[in-house]
Amino acid sequence: MLRFALVAGLVVLLVGAALFGSRFATDAQEATPSTGSVSLVLVEHNDAMTDIDLGVTGPSPGDLRVWGPNMLADAATGEDTGATTQGTCVALAVTFDCLATETIRFPDGSTLEIQGVQAGGGAASTRTIVGGSGRHRGATGTVTVAPTADLAIWTKTIVLAAPSPP
Repeated sequence: MLRFALVAGLVVLLVGAALFGSRFATDAQEATPSTGSVSLVLVEHNDAMTDIDLGVTGPSPGDLRVWGPNMLADAATGEDTGATTQGTCVALAVTFDCLATETIRFPDGSTLEIQGVQAGGGAASTRTIVGGSGRHRGATGTVTVAPTADLAIWTKTIVLAAPSPP
């Protein structure tokens, strides 16, 4: 029971953190001329991930996946960007389709906060950027996440919406 309460508290804290606003920019960004949006492709090396079996023994809704901090590399060069990712995913089904809450933290301390449903079984999905902090305050957009079948590498294509005029 104590383990469940601790995990539930962790989930509440991470979901709460994801609700704060942000705006995003990095040295590796590219502006898309037609929309003014910014895109960036980062590759997560999933070195730290733990699945926690809660409730019914075996895979079931409510199980928890926790990861990070995992390093993020520039997809074009393979070089470590200094950014990291960490988060939680609460299983919605035995296939581990799950509700993901993720924070990407950049070397300057700024963050992007991301939420959405991650498809199970190594399938790609698109999540929503719901904010962040520091120079990423007010960020909106999407992140398309494509894991390898073994979940060892996760390619994250970040598309930030152009800021609204004041």
